[in-house]
Amino acid sequence: MSKVNLSISVDENHMNKILEVADNLHSAGMNVQQVLDKLGILTGSCDLDKVETLSRVEGVSHVELSREYQLEPPESDIQ
Repeated sequence: MSKVNLSISVDENHMNKILEVADNLHSAGMNVQQVLDKLGILTGSCDLDKVETLSRVEGVSHVELSREYQLEPPESDIQ
């Protein structure tokens, strides 16, 4: 299964329980890499098939998949 990077927004009612939300996300299959408690955001990765499960964890307001873009090297021809 392919891994995806994602950001999770915690709802206002769970901001003071963000570490508990992080533990619940970990139990649901997320590899939590950062807890930005002042912003109410958690970042990490999981298998693509776990994204919907993570969105149903209590305290989760929004799940956003990270977007990645790779620039061509400076020495490459202009496309």
